[in-house]
Amino acid sequence: MFKAAVMYNYNEPLKIESVDLKPPREDEVVVKVVASGICHSDLSVIKGNLPMLPPTILGHEGAGIVEEVGKAVTNVTPGDHVVLSWVPDCGRCHFCVAGKPHLCERLYLVMMEGREGVFLKDGMEILRFNSVSSFSERTLVREDACIKIQDDAPLDRACLVGCGVMTGVGAAINTAKVRPGQTVAVFGCGGVGLNVIQGAALCAAGKIIAVDLVDQKLQWAKEFGATDVVNGKDVDAVDAIRSLTNGLGVDYAFEVIGAPAPITQAFMSIKRGGAAVLVGVPPFGQEISLPAAMIPLEEKSLLGSLYGSANMRRDIPNLIGLYMQKRLKLDELISRRIKLDEVNAAFEAMEKGEVARSVIMFD
Repeated sequence: MFKAAVMYNYNEPLKIESVDLKPPREDEVVVKVVASGICHSDLSVIKGNLPMLPPTILGHEGAGIVEEVGKAVTNVTPGDHVVLSWVPDCGRCHFCVAGKPHLCERLYLVMMEGREGVFLKDGMEILRFNSVSSFSERTLVREDACIKIQDDAPLDRACLVGCGVMTGVGAAINTAKVRPGQTVAVFGCGGVGLNVIQGAALCAAGKIIAVDLVDQKLQWAKEFGATDVVNGKDVDAVDAIRSLTNGLGVDYAFEVIGAPAPITQAFMSIKRGGAAVLVGVPPFGQEISLPAAMIPLEEKSLLGSLYGSANMRRDIPNLIGLYMQKRLKLDELISRRIKLDEVNAAFEAMEKGEVARSVIMFD
């Protein structure tokens, strides 16, 4: 038995429980979780904005050490240090073969059909969330969800690459493919938005404009590479962005909040021929309204970005390598290191804008 934070109902605090795991199947791996970041997507599930059924163990930004492997597992062995991926690519479907493993059909099977109760509590099955469930001292994942990393990479920082860092940095590097000298705006400077900013900086963007409503987040944005900041409470963000770009607008505007109003602002802030990159996930059922004529007449476009359009087996080790070379900021993302029983307080701090990332440390 081991401890985990279980979501039994929407809009209720997670409950710390003693749970167990089912034995690993031939393609599964038992991982001792060392650290787990707390992502806004977890909060969206608690609030019922993302359709994941309870009871479940949340957490999808985890890193740990392999403890046990099924007989068919070949990618990892006990003792390996791993980052967990919430898109375990199969390598065989249309999207994997086409070089887009982040769109693997397995993700949608897991989300819509294949929810699995891999945890047990007094005979009751508890579902695994997003193929990972890292709010737990141990978890059971498919082999494809384990990405081996170098042993000397600190796992409390490496875990962040499992979601927030990859989602943000990848949106700039992989989805938008920002080129040197291009102009960028980022709407929302939480954990993922800060990584969009440092991804744009890694691409040598000429101007990076950070937009938020919280001064502390805008200060963090400067530390991660923003050249300019805009507080949307004080000025019209679109007007401010155009003023900072000689009236043109930016090449790319990244929306990292997941709400209709900033999506519209992002679209209106791009120049002719520019693109708004939607990174944040709005609640299911929400719609956006845009001036349709601008799309053909000004060649403006919308780009979706899932998981930073990443190839996880390539990109996770690469980003860890950049961190070890001191070219990628991970230490600076961690506002608080907490224990598992502080998880509900960490969500409250997230909602108040007090933290970039809280990281659960397991004994």
